[in-house]
Amino acid sequence: MTHKPLHRFMLGVLIFFPLTFFLWYASATYHLAPITLITGKLVSIVVPEALMWLRLDGHMLVLASNFGHDSTGMIVSPPVGDDVLGFQLNPLIYSYSLPLLMALILATPSPHKWSNLLWGILLILPTEIFSMTFSVLKTLTFDVGAAFQTQQSISPTEADFIALGYQVGTLLLPMIAPLIIWVALNRDFLLQLAPQWEQAFAR
Repeated sequence: MTHKPLHRFMLGVLIFFPLTFFLWYASATYHLAPITLITGKLVSIVVPEALMWLRLDGHMLVLASNFGHDSTGMIVSPPVGDDVLGFQLNPLIYSYSLPLLMALILATPSPHKWSNLLWGILLILPTEIFSMTFSVLKTLTFDVGAAFQTQQSISPTEADFIALGYQVGTLLLPMIAPLIIWVALNRDFLLQLAPQWEQAFAR
């Protein structure tokens, strides 16, 4: 076993990440449930009358819109009969930040490991809600399309903003959020590795 803190930490990450990844995948139905509930209520407030419901089917997110086809094939809202436009989304593509953050925290030598783990799970929650919200909005804006944009009076600039939010929420945030939260929760360990950073943290 190595006695160098950085090497020990990196070895810990390699050991813990497969375990936290498996736990995250196996329990997806449970840790995604509160995110789905909050996102559904948030989307219903931001774009009222557009979302019929948002539910989990295993680890897949099922979106039922308040749109459907009329007799001529046009997309209309409210839908005619029970023929609603529905979509399946995969929330695992942007929620992998959770097992990464858990592995980083568990591999860090700290007397506050377990409280940091709890804080980490709570702090990563808003980023997952952000990612899921913009994933749903992107689907409504571009997959339902013109009918949704007309119903909600969404301008081209606002559609571009939704596309940008989706890119940030799926590509950028899942990678940087765990690192930012881990750094914020483990300053003492980082100063042990690099004491010259003390002035930077003191600012």
